[in-house]
Amino acid sequence: MKALLCYNDNDFRIEQVETPTISSKDMLVEVLYCGLCGSDIIKIFDQTLRKPDIYGHEIVGKVIHVGKDVTKFKVGDFVVAGHHIPCGSCHLCQHGNETMCEQFKKTNFVPGGFAQYIKLSDKHIENTTFKLPDNFKSKPNILKALFVEPLACCIRAMDRIETLPSDVFSIAGVGAIGILFLQLIKLKGLKAVVIDLDSSRLELAKNLGADLAINPSDCDPNLKSPVSLKNSISGKIREIFPEGVDSAILTVTNKYTINDAISYIRLGGSINIFGMSEKETMIAVDFEKVYKNELTIKSTYSATPNTLKKAYELIINGKINVEPLISEIFPLAEFKKGLDMMLNKKIYKAIFKI
Repeated sequence: MKALLCYNDNDFRIEQVETPTISSKDMLVEVLYCGLCGSDIIKIFDQTLRKPDIYGHEIVGKVIHVGKDVTKFKVGDFVVAGHHIPCGSCHLCQHGNETMCEQFKKTNFVPGGFAQYIKLSDKHIENTTFKLPDNFKSKPNILKALFVEPLACCIRAMDRIETLPSDVFSIAGVGAIGILFLQLIKLKGLKAVVIDLDSSRLELAKNLGADLAINPSDCDPNLKSPVSLKNSISGKIREIFPEGVDSAILTVTNKYTINDAISYIRLGGSINIFGMSEKETMIAVDFEKVYKNELTIKSTYSATPNTLKKAYELIINGKINVEPLISEIFPLAEFKKGLDMMLNKKIYKAIFKI
């Protein structure tokens, strides 16, 4: 079968690899489409990882072979699946840290989403695979299903944040993930502030219900005078929401976004690190403010079977609008083009037809 192998961040080759063999408990799925995730991009540029390798996990596919013990699905079913499965019973799972579970880290698609076929194990079949209904078999709807896994990651972050009906969220970075977060926040009836350097992305966010949109390039970073303070990100937020933001979500985490968040978060508020920069992992933070203002800094990584199920239901029932995030569909041979367009923010999501 064909698969895309990443040799480095500038060398991607479609090669013939062995088709996975399945046991009586597994099933073989033909990958129809696979989306490029930010975590894939980090791996592509990480020179410490073993390469070549096959990445990709945001998949929609068609079942082409099932083991004799598989009863949940049949040949011809269209499915969407998550790639990691926690054990549900270890110390970490019992504390709600399922994505830190040893089994979670070991389980994955074989060989990866950017391949013609993948094997889904019995654990995948039971916990993280969902059949698409008949009305979701058209191309536009199949593409919508690609967002089940990234949406599930956002849902898990939201589930870990305590809220009241009057709460205000901020989202730093309104790419695909930020747009998903925005809609989850609005579904809860909460207020949302969006922050991004791209005016077109801010415009989409406003159209989807953002209560305040801020472009940092329009703000004064010098906070040494009353005038500059008013024109800062914090000043613009507090002009509308005087106490500040209750919960800040960083889909992009760097020295600017985290320290900006500390300036506009309310006393006792929380900052959720959702996306990390692959280039800047050591960041100076004013921990005196964190301490004196009783701020909470937490992170959320990946999804669970429960949040995958929630995401599947939201997408299938049309509660989340992902159509604005879908644009050009690339053949696998144009992987580098799709990657570059995503890196240059010309598209929200690079989607590849396998």
